[in-house]
Amino acid sequence: MNSQRVIFRADGNSEIGLGHVIRSLALADMLKDEFECVFATRFLTDYIKEEAKKSCAEVVKLSEESDSHLGEFLNCLSGDEIVVLDNYFFETDYQRKIKAKGSRLVCIDDMHDRHYVADAVVNHSVHDPVFFSAEPYTKLCLGFDYALLRNPFLQSHSLSEERERNSVLVCFGGADSHNLTQRVLKFLDSLKRVREVHLVVGWAYPHKDLLKRQVDSCQNVNAYIYSSLSADEMFSLMRKTEKAVLPASTVILEALAAGMQVLGGYFVENQREFYDFLCRSGYINGIGDFLNADFEEKADLYLGMGHKNKPLIPVAQIKNNYLRLFKKMRKGV
Repeated sequence: MNSQRVIFRADGNSEIGLGHVIRSLALADMLKDEFECVFATRFLTDYIKEEAKKSCAEVVKLSEESDSHLGEFLNCLSGDEIVVLDNYFFETDYQRKIKAKGSRLVCIDDMHDRHYVADAVVNHSVHDPVFFSAEPYTKLCLGFDYALLRNPFLQSHSLSEERERNSVLVCFGGADSHNLTQRVLKFLDSLKRVREVHLVVGWAYPHKDLLKRQVDSCQNVNAYIYSSLSADEMFSLMRKTEKAVLPASTVILEALAAGMQVLGGYFVENQREFYDFLCRSGYINGIGDFLNADFEEKADLYLGMGHKNKPLIPVAQIKNNYLRLFKKMRKGV
């Protein structure tokens, strides 16, 4: 067992989705051969436990009570580990408490809405350090060079491989409380140019019965439901499907790494900045706010177009970039 521990702290459930958990475990998978990875979480479902065991030597269940977990996690720290925080409620004062223990600290960021005292901050959707408030010693790990991709997506691939023509993948994360999956399916079924629709939902998706009825009532497309796919299964599906309708989250990076043509949008404010960057830089075809009615008109237009995405994101060095970062922390550099 490796002596240096890396403790990942992230939560996921049907309300907040699984994005924090999945990307933290993607990083753990990159580090597991060089470090002893531990995963600490409040909501330990069977699915999360099984996913965590693939890359972590230990899984720690924390209290689900509103504030108890904060002190409980601090008590788990000895001071000689590297801590990775991934959630919105880890404010600056909490970071200071972890640093006061003697631990090295990495924060995975989405909103850059607080001051960071961490040793490193990771934000794979922002490329400009001007947006961050941090200590002079804080290393900012920004952009696609630090994309938090799962292992199958870290391989280099061609854009031109054979795919199922007129096929579309739809995925709104592990929860999809707005049931956008069903709405997009209903829209795609109204078109004549789409033949197959692959619907990916997670264990926390609460509308499976409604979606199944929608699938059974489709008139123009063959629709298939996939639940709780592994990284290998998701990669395989993305490699054979031509286009995708996705929110501006980590799943878009996986689709781009797999060479898909992406019709991207957003449905919460913390996706908006990343969405704007992806559109501005030409990585996706932007179809706007999924909660508004007009996204379907834009999607109809882009579904009739050929592949226009930029080249794949640079995946070859991502794992090495993270190993280099954490090895320096292990040495105290």
